[in-house]
Amino acid sequence: MVVLARAQQFLARRKPVDDDRLLRLFWNRAELKREFAKLQRERERLGDQLRQQEGSVLRGQQRLEQLEGLLADPERAANAAVFFQLRGIWAYGRRRLARLARDLTTRQQEREGQREAARFEKHRQAALAAIGQRLVPLEERRAMLRNELVAVRAQLFEQTGFWHYFTRRRLQTEQDALVAAQDSVNEQIERYERARQDKIREKASLPDDLGVEAKRLVNLSVIALSQELFLVFSEHDVVMQARDASLRQVNQASYGSLQACRDLSQRIESVLRKVEAMDELASRVRRRAEALRETVTYRRDTDTVPVNVLADEYWDPYSVLLS
Repeated sequence: MVVLARAQQFLARRKPVDDDRLLRLFWNRAELKREFAKLQRERERLGDQLRQQEGSVLRGQQRLEQLEGLLADPERAANAAVFFQLRGIWAYGRRRLARLARDLTTRQQEREGQREAARFEKHRQAALAAIGQRLVPLEERRAMLRNELVAVRAQLFEQTGFWHYFTRRRLQTEQDALVAAQDSVNEQIERYERARQDKIREKASLPDDLGVEAKRLVNLSVIALSQELFLVFSEHDVVMQARDASLRQVNQASYGSLQACRDLSQRIESVLRKVEAMDELASRVRRRAEALRETVTYRRDTDTVPVNVLADEYWDPYSVLLS
């Protein structure tokens, strides 16, 4: 019986410990299952990425083999060269639009930031002036109280005889009232001084994004540039062929014989040099943008892209327009 009792006591002492171990095992198992599920999801994601990459590599290899086949034939190689030259013209136009949009956006952000900073500074100076106006009478009041307090204390110093007892009581009462009034004025002045320091330390909150009017200005300039580039590259029908090349694959290129390709390539190069040498292009874009502002329409007051232009979308302007 004694042995049985001791065994029961031993088991009773061990049971909480065993329960704790079981709970820890259960928690560890649940945590391992979560980690395992997370690793499985990560494995599936990486597998999808690998398959996409393999597909991209395969397509690139196919295009390379196709291009090698084209280059093996001089005439087809010449057609391919013109094709990529035309696509280069299309990419050139897109780069010009993107660069203009980027430059104008930066410029507009600087201007809006300067306007906001000037507006903020104007309001701050007005607030500081208002605080200064409040402080003037308080400073005068404090100076007056200081002088009165000095005078009362001087009288108290002189009234030393016992027969001046009631006079001293009156002067002490006046002194206490002046000290209380002075403390109140000092507190008000300190409050206004703190407000002035807080206002001085304030920083202008510059806008994170352009306003509607600024975005419209940028977009109209981009549209104006796309139209001007269209007109310039219309010489020898380069713009049409460049757009056509942007929509096709190199194996669909067909520009004629070897000599025809050489002639077309020279014409394309001639037009590109002409565009690069155009000093008046910027002024033409500004004038066209101003003219567009008078004719474009918007569906809503908050819209930044007009609805009655960009019918053919030359140079893919929508990829750089600000919304």
